[in-house]
Amino acid sequence: MAQGRRGRRKRFNGHGKRTKPTPSSTPELTEPSASPPPRAPAWMMEPPPPAADDGSWLILDRFVHLSRRRRLGVVGGDATASSLAVDCAGRQIRASLRIADPPAVSRLYLHRPDTPQIDGLISDPAAIAAHRNSILFRMSVPFEDPTWWLDTTSFPVEYLVYSCSSSSASSPPPPPPSLTALPPCLDGGETDPLLDELLQPYRCQQQRIMFNEDMGILCHGDNGEEFTVADLTYRYRQEVDLCLLHHPPPDGIPWRWSVNRLQIPPEMNINLRLWRTDVVVPIGRSLCWVDYYQGMLLIDVVEDHQQLHYIGLPAQALKSHRPYIDPGAPDPFRRICVTDAGIIKLVCIFIEHPPPTDFTIITWTLVDINKGAWIKDVDAIMGADEFFGLCDSAKSCLPWVRPSFPVVSLVDPDVICFLLKEKDHNISWMVEVNMRNKVLLSSALYIKEEEEEGPPSEKDRRNTFFGHSFIPTKFASYLSNDAITSRKLSERMQKDKEEETLQKDKEERAMQRAKERRAMQKAKEERAMQKLISQIEGVRY
Repeated sequence: MAQGRRGRRKRFNGHGKRTKPTPSSTPELTEPSASPPPRAPAWMMEPPPPAADDGSWLILDRFVHLSRRRRLGVVGGDATASSLAVDCAGRQIRASLRIADPPAVSRLYLHRPDTPQIDGLISDPAAIAAHRNSILFRMSVPFEDPTWWLDTTSFPVEYLVYSCSSSSASSPPPPPPSLTALPPCLDGGETDPLLDELLQPYRCQQQRIMFNEDMGILCHGDNGEEFTVADLTYRYRQEVDLCLLHHPPPDGIPWRWSVNRLQIPPEMNINLRLWRTDVVVPIGRSLCWVDYYQGMLLIDVVEDHQQLHYIGLPAQALKSHRPYIDPGAPDPFRRICVTDAGIIKLVCIFIEHPPPTDFTIITWTLVDINKGAWIKDVDAIMGADEFFGLCDSAKSCLPWVRPSFPVVSLVDPDVICFLLKEKDHNISWMVEVNMRNKVLLSSALYIKEEEEEGPPSEKDRRNTFFGHSFIPTKFASYLSNDAITSRKLSERMQKDKEEETLQKDKEERAMQRAKERRAMQKAKEERAMQKLISQIEGVRY
């Protein structure tokens, strides 16, 4: 999956030798503080969220499915189907969501009946971030003129926000979810008068380069219909550019992106040259850019004058280095999540030795956002033997592989979901574990994007799943449960996938037993032949 266009822009990146980050200014705690933490500054506090019907949450996949069907939504009559919108080329589009209960993964659907299928190097649509009742995603849009469809690398990149309104039993049925196409940010892009006139509506080279991992969305306002999309770019030394888009725009002001240059105070001790943003999470009225091996940079994106706040990671988390993975690939062993109640959790999977069975899972909770004080969840530490013991006690067929890409439940901070990817069989599982109670709650197979509408054909595009950080969201809480018919589809898909997997496992076991029988028969024949040869040689001499 393409995480974003790479190239000209300097970004938070790790090049060269990493210097040791500055630890948190306060010591790490191992027991809860006797007194409640101080009240957070007003710019960090979150307005009361819109009322939600239940405590459900979703694990959203970053792969977006381009639906082949022309129906409205994942299934007919589903409440997740958005109203019609148009992309930047004037073609109709609609979004919907296949909802699955965790640890199963939900997936965004994109319906583009007027958009032609084009072969070539074109980035697949991808979910970027989510908050409350909104999901931010991106897609490539073919030019208006088919003559230029061969130049797929210049297709415009369009960002969209898929949102739903809060519903309650006493209120009338809410309107369908909305799909809002964001205007392009052309600040910092390249211009070519001749090409810009021919290639309409615009070329991606005209757009400001934005990487998915550097972008976030923050919902705010009393009704949850206001949101801010932000992108953070490293400029030079201690300078960053904060690119913002507010929806709706202030009265009398055109709806467009603003770019603000911010100075990072030296006392924050942030090494911007080596900074790499792993995830952007909403905290209060701020968005937080996180480097899993340095710390958290919070920026108030709602106010006109942005305030910055830096929180270092726990000392133990700073002792290890980023694993060697492909440039741009997500870190599989760390995650910072913010629960629906505002609890900030850090999850680290420490690899002790090369074998996959040697690891320790440790979590921390941020107990004082002002002082940056973390507390280690000592009751929730889990080693490899204990983790795999949970799988064995549940009498499951889960593979013994190192867990990766943790995501904390939005409704229970003690519950963490992990990905178990079995490379040899190209099968991936999601497991849900209560770390404090030491219980495996449930498991589910990962449904590949190309499996969404039946077995894929040879012509279908395939998103190779190597594993990636999933997006926790409360989107389903803003919809009526009775109207979410796609949940039944997810349950049926999960059941079919499990039956298929069990059948394949049964066939592989049968093949293995047949192979073992053939080997035993061959060994028996060889022993008989050896015995016969010995007898012949004995008679001869």
